[in-house]
Amino acid sequence: LEAMGAEAFPVAISDVIASHLLNESDTTPTKRSAAMNELLVMIMEIGLSCSRVSPNERMDMKEVVVGLRRIR
Repeated sequence: LEAMGAEAFPVAISDVIASHLLNESDTTPTKRSAAMNELLVMIMEIGLSCSRVSPNERMDMKEVVVGLRRIR
């Protein structure tokens, strides 16, 4: 999972995200594309950090919460 996400990050991020999640927005495709891509990159950064093989390399859960709240 980590390798697949890291390989697609950030250029092909939409290739690893479920397509129905990308189509739920009611904004125009151009606005949705830019805004959604920015949010997905931030979320994937957190997800990739949490999925590191070594626990010492993983993001602390307090940092995860702070990061996700910033995205919200």
